[in-house]
Amino acid sequence: MALSRKIKGVKHYAYESEVEFRTAHPTTPLIKEWRKADEGDWCVSDDGKIIQILKKDSLISKKKKPVPYIRTAIGMFTLTKTSRLKGTIKTYIYRFSTKNSTDLSVKAKNLTVAKKIFAKYIAEGMEPTEAYIKAYPTTHSKNYAEIKSKLLLRNKTVRQQVDKEIESIMSDVGITKRYLLESTKDIVDKGEAKDNDKLRAIETLMKISGMLNTEKKVDSVALIQEFTGFTSEKLKAFEKGILPKPPKELAEVDG
Repeated sequence: MALSRKIKGVKHYAYESEVEFRTAHPTTPLIKEWRKADEGDWCVSDDGKIIQILKKDSLISKKKKPVPYIRTAIGMFTLTKTSRLKGTIKTYIYRFSTKNSTDLSVKAKNLTVAKKIFAKYIAEGMEPTEAYIKAYPTTHSKNYAEIKSKLLLRNKTVRQQVDKEIESIMSDVGITKRYLLESTKDIVDKGEAKDNDKLRAIETLMKISGMLNTEKKVDSVALIQEFTGFTSEKLKAFEKGILPKPPKELAEVDG
């Protein structure tokens, strides 16, 4: 299945094989040696993908020498003899990197001041993109903020901090674990049918606080935002950010 990403509103593809490419482009010329391909040409990558050259240019290195490069849907690559055009879509296509920054961001264990601020905003119910821009005020691209906020929400350290912030908010309004346990016991002791609705509400609060381990874990942030009146539309951006596996197609980026 072809990889794809949007750049300035236009979807660009990287086909997994020539057969797949020919289905969409039956008569388009194909350059076998990608270093010889010009801007706009389709070429064969080192791992067999069919990729279009979106830009071909050069930049000045630290040694003040021009370094030719290409930009494609999967990232930027230099045109040196040792460089290789291969791999999957990188998170950010305007940097030269042999590693996917998605993996690095998700696995990072350090908790910076900005991450703490981001976690606090999320716990308070702010949408992820807005929370990221407020936590990282030098960010000027909303699309970039959307991508980075999703990565932060998949980071274990950040999510643990969000849980702490939620617990603090609940404690401030008197919803402690002791309160939840005592309230639950009072309802069970009453034995009245009408208490079912109240019991479900308390069960939701218990899930938010992490006291219940369900077979299918319910996300505490989504729960607290829903409990405080967030609509399903407002939760869409957050829900996308916590998927266990990100989709191959990335959000639109500036370019």
